[in-house]
Amino acid sequence: MRLRCGNLNLACLYAPNCCSGNFKESDEFKQMTAQLGRLQEEVGWLHQTVKTMQTEPARFSSGGDRVMSHGHGTPTIAPSPSHSSASFNRNDGSKYGSFRGPTSMAFSLDVANTTINNMGYKGISDEENVHMNEGAGTMSSRPGDPLHEFDKDEMVRLCRLHEEEIGIMYPVLNIQTVISHAKSLSTYLESVRQQNPRELINDDKTLQLKIIMCCALVVEDHGHSDKAIRLFDSMETVLNRKLMAEAADVGTLPILALVAGYRFLSNDEILAWRVMGHVARLCLELGIHQRTGLMRIHDEEERKNALVSFWSAYVLDRRWAFATGLPFVVQDEEIDSQLPFPEEYPYLVAMITYSRIGAKVWRQVAHFGPILARDVRSEELENVDQELLQWYEQIPEEVKVRNWDKEKHITSTPSYNLQRLRIWTYLRLNQMRIWLYTPVLHSATSIMAHPAQSERVVDIAKDTIRYLSHLNNTTNLYRRVQVFYHQFLTSAIAVVFLASVHAPVRFSSNCREEFYMALELVKDLSAKSWASQRLWRTIRSLKDVAPRFGLNPEDDPQSTAALGMIGLARGHIDQQQGFRKPSVPGQQSSSTSDSVAQNGSRIQAEMSRMFEGYVGLNGFQYNENDQGQGQGQASNTEVSDPQSGMYGLDGTVFAQFKEMY
Repeated sequence: MRLRCGNLNLACLYAPNCCSGNFKESDEFKQMTAQLGRLQEEVGWLHQTVKTMQTEPARFSSGGDRVMSHGHGTPTIAPSPSHSSASFNRNDGSKYGSFRGPTSMAFSLDVANTTINNMGYKGISDEENVHMNEGAGTMSSRPGDPLHEFDKDEMVRLCRLHEEEIGIMYPVLNIQTVISHAKSLSTYLESVRQQNPRELINDDKTLQLKIIMCCALVVEDHGHSDKAIRLFDSMETVLNRKLMAEAADVGTLPILALVAGYRFLSNDEILAWRVMGHVARLCLELGIHQRTGLMRIHDEEERKNALVSFWSAYVLDRRWAFATGLPFVVQDEEIDSQLPFPEEYPYLVAMITYSRIGAKVWRQVAHFGPILARDVRSEELENVDQELLQWYEQIPEEVKVRNWDKEKHITSTPSYNLQRLRIWTYLRLNQMRIWLYTPVLHSATSIMAHPAQSERVVDIAKDTIRYLSHLNNTTNLYRRVQVFYHQFLTSAIAVVFLASVHAPVRFSSNCREEFYMALELVKDLSAKSWASQRLWRTIRSLKDVAPRFGLNPEDDPQSTAALGMIGLARGHIDQQQGFRKPSVPGQQSSSTSDSVAQNGSRIQAEMSRMFEGYVGLNGFQYNENDQGQGQGQASNTEVSDPQSGMYGLDGTVFAQFKEMY
């Protein structure tokens, strides 16, 4: 540089040293250092989050991270994905499939696959279930916490709705405490709403509020709510971390129990079973199943919530075990006999003793596979049934139903909430007895071998249908909270249909009225409800084996005429139509809202055709040969011959209907 300046006759000028000590004191250096520090913190947090998520089940994994909230402090902002991948776009498939126990509503599809494929017809593919979620599209998330979409009155209303519909059964939280937090939080939300804040609020009290709102929203919308999805997505990563990664904490048990409830109300019983199983394990880890462990909790309200959370997990773990056919977690011998019951909640206490008897029912039926030759142990079934009846006699009088058919108006009782507890207790008694006697309906052979038990389970199913119809005609309870009642309806329909198909001479005529009464109840069925999806899967399954009955599953003039003749001969004079390919909701474009609105009516029409087809053709054929036999007598023609091809290779269509239990 100096040589060049000399050659050009120029004075040498030197720039100041940019790396002098003074630069570290400059604002630019401080800003850069702070930014690098923040980036390092975010990278470290993301690294820890990824490690945590890798330890969680694939079903809980999320496509993006939300927010990490430290206790009750200020939330930390994290990148938010463009849409939910865990709640909304979740992949239910597993590389190796999943186990489905014999009591599950999905077990029959596995059995039916083998039977139908052996018959040379298309099996039932799990891929068909994927279509049920198509057409919903991808939801784009909005910036900021979805709580900003709700004002104070709406948050309070949803809290009270949750207490009326869910908290009355499983009161894991003091709803007044949650409402108080909602009111104070709404003041803050209103003050910052104009600033379009982007942070997510996920402290423990707000998590309680959010999950309660989620449950209320899906109850109100019969299983699917876009608002509930957005709310849940905003806290899902935090909830999953509490469930799977963080140390067990008594204070989080009520929140996590409500997460399981939300999964059930959102039509995913498998996730409900899985989450509630984790909650039960957390209770065991904390020692709440022992009196000494419970008494170590010093705060009285926290101890009360922990006790209710444990017993709620105990009850629901077993309930969803029956629904999924998967084992329950908590064994009775592990629970301290001195552990107190939540005596102030008589319904929950009744469900605890009910669940204990349910374990005996489980031992009777859980390993009862599709092998029809297995002997049904009548004496053991009778003993467990007597225990169930004694249980109902011993529960508090205020939660019993007496002579429901003489009640003209259910709302005339002093307590509306208490009346709903009576309804649910009575329906659960019938449900457990149906589960107990279901093996008797496996085939016509077992029906003939156990006439008293088969008559009993059919009478129980008919009583359930009539009671639900009574509720529908006298109250708005059935239409208001469909998800709580359709589980009872679908199993009752399955019992009536199975009995009528396997023993048409004995059952078809005296079950027809209840069958069509039940179909009236599905007319308003939401296309997105789990009950609707099960009914459609059963319809598809029956259509695949329809040719074995001489029925054409497509619209065929001969089938239409035959069904019409049978309907007239059976006294059902409604115009019969041929078997038509079911137009499955979810396979339709989202623009065809009118088609989705008619979902229940189409299910009603398809099930009606199948009843007149399977039962009508079968019974019509037999009547000519069995006119001399009385209604109560068993007919040898009711025993299907596996070689005749009238049924599946195992001589039954039980597989097509066990999905509905």
